[in-house]
Amino acid sequence: MHHRLDLPYLDTSAEQLRWSLDHDALPALAAARPVGFPMQLRILGASHQVVLSRAGLPDLIETVACVPGVATPLPSPGVSRALEGGLTYDLTTTVVELSAADLRARVDQLLTDLRGRRGALSASFPGNSYAVTALHAETGVDGEVRWRTWHAYPQHGQVVSTRTHIRLTNPASPASPAAPAALQEEVPCDAR
Repeated sequence: MHHRLDLPYLDTSAEQLRWSLDHDALPALAAARPVGFPMQLRILGASHQVVLSRAGLPDLIETVACVPGVATPLPSPGVSRALEGGLTYDLTTTVVELSAADLRARVDQLLTDLRGRRGALSASFPGNSYAVTALHAETGVDGEVRWRTWHAYPQHGQVVSTRTHIRLTNPASPASPAAPAALQEEVPCDAR
């Protein structure tokens, strides 16, 4: 589902994005949770978080945002981490610089591709409808979970893309997430 947000756009460039797996959940401007699946997709005023709940373990919170106090820049080209519960976290990132026309075409195509797609959430910020954050979650085999995100910064001609893959290091692990059924919209909150 696509949202048109009613507050100022806070992100300014790809270089200001930070990454964390241990930041607390932040107020979301738009959120969606796949029904029957312990994941929440969250669009922030400062980019995104994905919260993955794991049986008997702390939530995994991927934060890619301009957040004070988070020092780690967005890893390029990515990072891999072993997690509790027999899971492995893999993140890949790309930043592309585009002309204004190419960025508009890329964002239009992205929103068209995500429209009506199960597991998709997107939002545009006021002042420039091409200032967009979008997320798409999907599952794989044996409890694998994947999500992709896109952050468009038209004022700098940048599109940041991330791909996250959570996989079982040991397929017999009880921490395996269940497959999602559908997406349930949550009521947005105002984080001003």
